[in-house]
Amino acid sequence: MHSTMRAALIGLTLVCASAAAAGLGVTDAWQAALQHDPQFEAARAQWEAGKTHAAQGRALWMPTLAVQGSAGRADQQSQTAGAAFSAPGFGSTNGVDFQTSINNGTSRQWAFVAEQPLYDPGRMADFTTQKNTAALADAQFQQAKQDLLLRTARAYLAVLNARTQLAALRRLHAAAEQARSAAQGRYESGDIPATDMREAQASADAIAVQELDAQTAVTLAEAAFTDLTGLGPVALMNLPVSEPVKLPVPDSLEQWTQKALAGSAQLGMQHLAVSIASAQVQRYEMLASPKLSVVARVGRESLQGTGDFGTADITGRQASIVIQASMPLFTGGMRSAQRHEAKALEYKARADLNTAEQQVRQQTRVAWLGLTTAAARVHALQRLQGSMQDRLGATRLGVEIGDRTALELLNAQADLLRSSTDLQRAQSDWLLADLQLWAVAGALSETDLQRVDRHLVEQRVDSK
Repeated sequence: MHSTMRAALIGLTLVCASAAAAGLGVTDAWQAALQHDPQFEAARAQWEAGKTHAAQGRALWMPTLAVQGSAGRADQQSQTAGAAFSAPGFGSTNGVDFQTSINNGTSRQWAFVAEQPLYDPGRMADFTTQKNTAALADAQFQQAKQDLLLRTARAYLAVLNARTQLAALRRLHAAAEQARSAAQGRYESGDIPATDMREAQASADAIAVQELDAQTAVTLAEAAFTDLTGLGPVALMNLPVSEPVKLPVPDSLEQWTQKALAGSAQLGMQHLAVSIASAQVQRYEMLASPKLSVVARVGRESLQGTGDFGTADITGRQASIVIQASMPLFTGGMRSAQRHEAKALEYKARADLNTAEQQVRQQTRVAWLGLTTAAARVHALQRLQGSMQDRLGATRLGVEIGDRTALELLNAQADLLRSSTDLQRAQSDWLLADLQLWAVAGALSETDLQRVDRHLVEQRVDSK
């Protein structure tokens, strides 16, 4: 455990050092989150525990060896009548009596017992359960890893979006203050009415309120990122608005659905649950569930002390190897009730499997539509941004020749900045939708985060 913690600290230190040297990418943030996120640490510990079930399953069919021993006080009285006796030099005789007696004597016993199971339906069911439990732990850990990949990307892009929104509002606030100052001067010189001056004042105040909200959003987004990765405020990369991300055209919905049905961790875990339930049914399917095993025993028993006939020492040694069989004949209705329960749980597991398959199909459809819709939104916002730039140029020219007001120029600047922030948010939604689609298919990996990093540039949006 100490070596694991030391490796985690070293990894986190290296990530921090690389962040100081260059912009921190999504992949770097994920590497830090691997060592810091408590939710993932819990999943890792659960996986370590779950892996042991494979060894537990194998152990069910391995021989067992036990040692037994006891020591204490005991009494023994034995009497044999009508025995036949013969010995060299004594001849033989019938009707002999033998008597032994030990009162409060010293009793000692030890034995080694080895058992090798040969046939046991219960063990077969337990073996299947243990094996599938280990596989279930692997599937759960892989799902936790993919969940961390998604959470890291979301937290990272949330910071970028919040910072971009704040930077845009600060630029707009500065422009609004300039417009207000200009309107104040023109009002004092009598060029515009008081209503125009007050509109400029109201616009500047409204943007100031939005800026406060945006600052709060940045603080919360950065705090969430730090909680996830353990990294303090660092220079993150950014999505370039001038060069929108380009993702390949996704495969058809049907192709992605087939991928998801084949690779979904959720569906895989439910298949394992069905297998576990079926094994429990098989445990009780056989009429009487006989058990067969080889048992070897070596032992010694002794009782020493004084009795009615003087000092006595009774010692016995035993060594045996036998085929041992057992079969329950009557359990008071327990086995039939357990069989009924197992069959009902198997039916439930199969119903849950059908539900899981429906959910995977729905999740794939939602993720695929989210990706295609996000792509269309990016293209539409690209066109909108071009239109907003043309409008801003025309409005600025109109102000210069007196056909447009400063407030109209401010509105044109606001619309352009808003379209820019909307475009970046749409790009991040596009990237997240792509990651979500791969996650639904159970194939999300670090390589997908590296693909996101290739769309980022070393450009920090000033949010301070």
